[in-house]
Amino acid sequence: MNESHHALLDNIKFQFDISKKLLEYHLSSLSQEEYLWRSPNCGLYIQERNGKWYADFPKKETYDIGTPSIAWTLWHITFWWEMVFNHSFGDGTLTKEQINVYKDVESVKLNIYSLVERWQKTLSNLAEEELYSKYYSKFPFNNEVEFHKLASWLNLELMKNASEIGYVRFEYASFLNRENKR
Repeated sequence: MNESHHALLDNIKFQFDISKKLLEYHLSSLSQEEYLWRSPNCGLYIQERNGKWYADFPKKETYDIGTPSIAWTLWHITFWWEMVFNHSFGDGTLTKEQINVYKDVESVKLNIYSLVERWQKTLSNLAEEELYSKYYSKFPFNNEVEFHKLASWLNLELMKNASEIGYVRFEYASFLNRENKR
């Protein structure tokens, strides 16, 4: 492993570690009530239809759709991670409709933690040529960027989603505080 490969991979792992810690901070005490709570401003959510759980999927991402729920945001993390694993390292056939939607917060936490472990293993097993290759950048980049850029995107996406979870937890606590004062 040459020095530039080592430095680049260390940076990607460092970014991931920070993003993962923020996510773990918000997940560690996340309750079932918070997980399924819908903000008065809630847009994207998970719903049960005919005994099966589904996640909303917007046709376009605009501000007027409202604040995504924690349940939807955790589904979204699962969505892009599973898509990267399947399309970059698997058979590339997975669709958003096939991504599990969990009603139970503990189940989604277990799934997220298993995805964290898989990503850590993936990063640890990367050879230099894979890091700079476009071959494993199928989702969402259609092999147009080097894999190290996909890895950086995934880290940023995780940080963004972890922050969104924190935001909704603040909103939930504030909502409960107002309700309790009535």
